[in-house]
Amino acid sequence: MSSSVVCQHCGTPVPASRKDGFCCAGCVYVHNLLHQQGLDHFYDLKGGLSLPPVSPQALRERDYEWLADLARLEAATLPTSPGEVRTAPVELRLAIQGMSCVGCVWLIERIFVRHAGGLRVNVDLLQGEIRLIYAPAMFDAVAFARDLQAFGYLLGPPHDGEETRQVTGLERRVGLCGAFAMNAMAFSLPAYFGMPAQFAFASWFDMIAAVSATLAMFVGGSYFMEKAWHSLRIGALHIDTPIALGILAAYLGSLGGWIAGVPGLKYFDFVAIFIFLMLTGRWAQQAAVERNRRKLMRDTSIPDRVTLLDETRSRPLSALQPGMRFSIKAGQSVPVACKLLNPQATVSLEWINGESESMQRTSGQLLPSGALNIGTRSLEAEALESWKDSTLRKLLEARKPGEFRDLRLERLLRVYLAVVVLLGIGSAGWWLWQGAGMATALQIMISIFVVSCPCALGVAVPLAEDLAASRAERLGVFVRSLALWKRLMRVRCVVFDKTGTLTLENPVLENPEALASLDAKSLAMLRTLVTGNLHPVSRSLFDAVGPGQAMPGHEVLEEIGQGLSVTDAEGHSWTLGRGQGGDACFHRDGVMMAAFHFRDALRAESVEEVRRLQQRGLGVHILSGDRAAKVAHIAARLNLPPESWQAEMRPEDKAAWLIANQKDDTLYVGDGANDSLAFDAALCAGSPVTGRSFLEQKADFFFLGHSLGFVSGLLETARIHRRATRRVFAFSLTYNLVTVAAGMMGHLSPLAAAILMPLSSVATLSLVAWTFRRPRTAAEERLPEQAGLAPIPA
Repeated sequence: MSSSVVCQHCGTPVPASRKDGFCCAGCVYVHNLLHQQGLDHFYDLKGGLSLPPVSPQALRERDYEWLADLARLEAATLPTSPGEVRTAPVELRLAIQGMSCVGCVWLIERIFVRHAGGLRVNVDLLQGEIRLIYAPAMFDAVAFARDLQAFGYLLGPPHDGEETRQVTGLERRVGLCGAFAMNAMAFSLPAYFGMPAQFAFASWFDMIAAVSATLAMFVGGSYFMEKAWHSLRIGALHIDTPIALGILAAYLGSLGGWIAGVPGLKYFDFVAIFIFLMLTGRWAQQAAVERNRRKLMRDTSIPDRVTLLDETRSRPLSALQPGMRFSIKAGQSVPVACKLLNPQATVSLEWINGESESMQRTSGQLLPSGALNIGTRSLEAEALESWKDSTLRKLLEARKPGEFRDLRLERLLRVYLAVVVLLGIGSAGWWLWQGAGMATALQIMISIFVVSCPCALGVAVPLAEDLAASRAERLGVFVRSLALWKRLMRVRCVVFDKTGTLTLENPVLENPEALASLDAKSLAMLRTLVTGNLHPVSRSLFDAVGPGQAMPGHEVLEEIGQGLSVTDAEGHSWTLGRGQGGDACFHRDGVMMAAFHFRDALRAESVEEVRRLQQRGLGVHILSGDRAAKVAHIAARLNLPPESWQAEMRPEDKAAWLIANQKDDTLYVGDGANDSLAFDAALCAGSPVTGRSFLEQKADFFFLGHSLGFVSGLLETARIHRRATRRVFAFSLTYNLVTVAAGMMGHLSPLAAAILMPLSSVATLSLVAWTFRRPRTAAEERLPEQAGLAPIPA
């Protein structure tokens, strides 16, 4: 059932199971912290805007050694005074996760100024980055990062990548072409309003318009020319092909008309404005996707470098060879298959086989590539393979979806282009045969090429993409691929991983009343024990206890296979481990304080969503690396027959099953490294945000929260997106038939083309907006339960 109560911190609906007015423990903690530190103005700036809830997992203890190394490296490049004191300011550019509004910018600035040595901070909300300028002798970058983390913001290494450079390049092109378009239009208008050709500055006006259009061609037109040429080279047709044809014809005709003194051929203002509008639409598409990609930082549990035992400096993973001995920090993944050198260790193989239980390993035993060190100390191991041969490296290889080829669209474009070219050339020949001059024939041919250029599509389709993405965000889904909507329309089968996908990432505490019986000191000591540990039980208890102040200066010790222990300032021993009476028991000086029971739980609405997908005629399957008994139990709860699930599958087995059983029509939803190869084999793929997986960076979309109720809503959004684009195509076809007919009869002047182009764009934009303006789907109405939304970890 829906709930009208919204979280006091983030504004998202409060799950029915919570009675405190907050959606999660993370929001409770940050709300109280803002109040205690007098930073309530954050809520005034936020207004009624909903924010991503603060996941408790984002407030766990994090390793900031990378930041300390980066700050040290930047400071080392600065000149020093005679006393070896570095006086010049340091500048650091960092990615930041968790920002969503101007209130976040204000809060980050307030946190920064209270750190000694901080000179200036620039927050880029759109790019998801901050730039710190500080005095290195006074400012502690790690302390600042931990302070930010307490409010739900995570710092990471600066963003980099080809997508970022493409979006930035498009921004520059759009800005320049906007200026060129204004120039071309301003110096073309006088001629439209009757400026005589004998006017003293008429030739200068023409020259400025020509130069502006030429610069727009070089800066912006080249973008579409390159895209069109690339598609032709690989034997495909892209929507940029007719765009490039129209731009090129209008520019060359205008250049010829200007040189020959034929006013009817001057389309300079059209060229510049058209390029600007098309670039704006393309930039809007890519920028929206890039913003979603920037919402998540790279998973820090997968190391970039390792430290060899006989060396002090770290080396890149590519340097790992068999026989090398290296260390693996707590919370990090084993990069290559290796032999354990420590007497004992606790690891998790959930990324490899989907089982969430911890595993104990002793000296000399194998640690598979991708195993996660969930103990409290670093491990030492001897490599048995090189990084090149590592399974983890293969799983980490980025998904390479390429550009989605819609063969039906290509066939339509092929016919469309052939008809346009034949009509243009044929009309020019007809007018020449009727005795019209070459200038008139060229004007008619160029006008046909110009008006048939799909300018309305170039503006309306990006709007459809943006409205569909906004609709998906209301479902807790963030789109990372422009081709997602077309792919979803081809989906006939949905395949789920089990652990962390159909079920929640962490086991659920069945008896929360055991926590309620503990006093404040006991809760603080329990929080101290579980804060830095990645064991599934510790993660669940951390979520249940909620973030807060751990007891400082106390070292948590781990006894492999038995549990965790810590001694407080008064000498009392606190332990968490196995024991009679519960799955985990909490003791003080050997006296049980609480016993905890856990169970694996399905994500909210899993049963209902599977039924809805089946009612849509889609096949539903489970592929899991977990044991058969566990998978069978989950399948039975979902009412899936035995032939609909597979168990004990390796990563290669999942990919092989998809290749053998799908017809390029499968949506795969998974969360672990063992799903990576299946991602590559599926038509499209999605991943929940867990805070420790890298698949969000490979997925076509990622989703937030504890519910699966978004899948049918996402498919419905794809259907609405297709309806909108089809209506735009139908309008464009009708518009082109009318305008091409007018051009063939010689009634389409450059002025008419310049007027019709923006009018047609406005019409298609209105058509798209009208198509998306409709009552919310049932999946969207179910958002409150879905808004166990523990979205993006901060």
